[in-house]
Amino acid sequence: MGFRGEEESGHAGHAQTGAERDRGRHSRTSPLLLLLALLLLALLAAAAILLWRSLHESISGTSIARDSIDSAGPDPRVRLANAPGQVRVEGVKGSRSVDYEAMRYAMAADPAAARQRASEVPVDISREDSKIVIETNGREHTGADYTLRVPTGGSVEIESEIGDVEGSGISGNVTVGAEAEDVRVWDVGGDIKVDAPRGDVSVGDVNTDTGSANLEVGVGDVSLEDLILGTLKASVEAGDVTLSGRFSGGGQVTVETGDIVARLPTDDTRDLTLETRLGSVSREPVDAAETKEHQGS
Repeated sequence: MGFRGEEESGHAGHAQTGAERDRGRHSRTSPLLLLLALLLLALLAAAAILLWRSLHESISGTSIARDSIDSAGPDPRVRLANAPGQVRVEGVKGSRSVDYEAMRYAMAADPAAARQRASEVPVDISREDSKIVIETNGREHTGADYTLRVPTGGSVEIESEIGDVEGSGISGNVTVGAEAEDVRVWDVGGDIKVDAPRGDVSVGDVNTDTGSANLEVGVGDVSLEDLILGTLKASVEAGDVTLSGRFSGGGQVTVETGDIVARLPTDDTRDLTLETRLGSVSREPVDAAETKEHQGS
């Protein structure tokens, strides 16, 4: 019995020594754990502040402005100069007015302030005879998306800082200067001029034997389809160009870096010069039956 007691006493002593070692180890590591905990709390606090600021500054508000302006005839000249925001212009048959809708938006610290800032985004209108100018100047974290309806016979000039631009159903001239994003113009009967430093450009369904299309594109692809033009001039710094459907008239397409694919009837490419410095030029003839089927689709 005494022997077993001595063993038990020995184990107890050993256990006590281990506990003392643990306490010593904990006492040594506690300051390090405390420091790590403080650093973690600081990081969490910084992350929370950054998240709060990002959410605080990302609250947006909108305000709609609408108006109708007498066009003073069936063929007004309309100029729209927009800050950041999308622009869509469409011709309306029989219309005698220029109607616009501007979805203005702004960022602020809370919803009420954002809506107030949005309502203050300017829509400035000036008019001289049949020339109508609509302008929205951009401020920090503000902009406007425009929908513009004009008489079909009118001419339109659009300047846009950032945002897609679309124009259709206009028999007059269409001029677009878009600093960034895509441009799409179709169903136009007058001259077309597009200056797009950054963004894709698409032009189609244009019918004007004496008219012209002049496209200056920086970085972006160009699609030309169903064109009946007097002259075509397209210059692209970097991007691919495709021509399909119908094309009538002379012209030149030049690309610095990119491919050109012309899928047109042979007669349509007779007076069309296609050049690329870094890329390939492919001419794919299309027979008359296929072209007619394409136009009907």
